[in-house]
Amino acid sequence: MKLGLHCDVRPGYLHALKTAESLGCEAMQMLPYRRHQIPTEKDFAEFRDAFAASPVERLVIHVRFLPFLASTDRPRHLRSIELLEREIRYAVRLGGEFLIVHMGAYSPGSSLEEGTEIFAAGVVDAWQRAAPERLALVVENVPGGGRRMGGSVEELAGLAARLAEAGIDASLCLDTAHAWAHGEALDSREGMKLWLSKAEGAFGAGRTAIFHLNDSLAVLGSNREHHWHWGRGRLGREGIDALLGREDFAHAVGILEMPPGDDLRNLEWMRERVTALRAARSSRPGR
Repeated sequence: MKLGLHCDVRPGYLHALKTAESLGCEAMQMLPYRRHQIPTEKDFAEFRDAFAASPVERLVIHVRFLPFLASTDRPRHLRSIELLEREIRYAVRLGGEFLIVHMGAYSPGSSLEEGTEIFAAGVVDAWQRAAPERLALVVENVPGGGRRMGGSVEELAGLAARLAEAGIDASLCLDTAHAWAHGEALDSREGMKLWLSKAEGAFGAGRTAIFHLNDSLAVLGSNREHHWHWGRGRLGREGIDALLGREDFAHAVGILEMPPGDDLRNLEWMRERVTALRAARSSRPGR
């Protein structure tokens, strides 16, 4: 698994890349633009050139929150399509490999099924307008609760099926903190294996492109998002070892999204787990 970090773009694209490089990241994730700033073609070109010369190998772009893409309020829905189209175009200009989206919430008086249909139609509209050639769409699970969609892998699979009807092949991003908040007991090996099995059952094997590797301070099943530092939250080591030990996830990207200030320690904690698991595998008889 290629490990990396969500990097802040507020000081600029190049600053985000330098952060990833300084921490020895193999991958990085960032938002497509700074709030209230319109990037120029020069900004995009400078970043693409710097990334091409960088040891960072994988670039993930995370869409900003689109609260009304599933809305039954037509003007708000159309505005969200315009925003998503813009972010798809920005992701392409940055040279992104993946673009991650959340499903958001359906409108009061609506339903999960209707909200999924409206959201999927909005994504298809924006995707067809932007027509990206080498950008992969990735859908991410959320803590869920209330009208928020995408808490379960089954709900994400329902979205992916609708996108597939329009020729859009969506992959999966699995966030450990979000799954924990949704009720998946990822603090144990058995709980992690069960969750990964659900994802494979809903999406198929080999469809998880990205993991958001986050510990959490939230209570299990609370639907609250509270990312925290590894080894200091509720998830612990046993469950995450069951994920990191899967050789079939070697192709995937693993992104840490922690509160700022302890990035290097979090990355080193994760790297140590990967190294220990590799050593354990290599010491098995017959290896």
